[in-house]
Amino acid sequence: MKDAAKIIGTVFLYIAIPIGIIFAAVLFFSFGAQVAFTISPFINWLAGVLFVINIILLLFAFVPKARGFVGLVILISSYIYGLSAWIYGLAVTLALWGWLAVIIGLVLGGVGVVPIGMLASIFNGRWDLFWTLFFTLILTLVARVVGYLLLSSAENQNNNDIIEIQAENNTQRVWKDIE
Repeated sequence: MKDAAKIIGTVFLYIAIPIGIIFAAVLFFSFGAQVAFTISPFINWLAGVLFVINIILLLFAFVPKARGFVGLVILISSYIYGLSAWIYGLAVTLALWGWLAVIIGLVLGGVGVVPIGMLASIFNGRWDLFWTLFFTLILTLVARVVGYLLLSSAENQNNNDIIEIQAENNTQRVWKDIE
């Protein structure tokens, strides 16, 4: 009798676990999408403000001492642009191809909803959605590259400020030690 109860409990467990995982995934996707759509207006507003700030800050990038700060602001902005692209890609994918495409996009490293959203907009003839996703993705990538380049330039500028001087007793000193 105990063996039968143990077998029934094991079978129930093997059925309940996958059903629980599916139920948790449905709740996660439903709640996660709702949260994403709720914060989307704020993220889009923030991305727009940061875009204007980045354009203004790029003028200051010509000053070598300001490149580090400008690069950091642009690099942080690229993550906001990326979040905006991801939420928009999620919305397009969900609206045009449904939950299965969203799940596939999330399985593809989480960022797959953007290219799947682009494909969905192409196959549905929604070129307005495609170009919005495309330009948001390009903005994200360009901002990330420019941010890294400016940070790298600032780091190289800081390394060039140090002048090494060889002392007579073979101990190295730097220019800041002499000042």
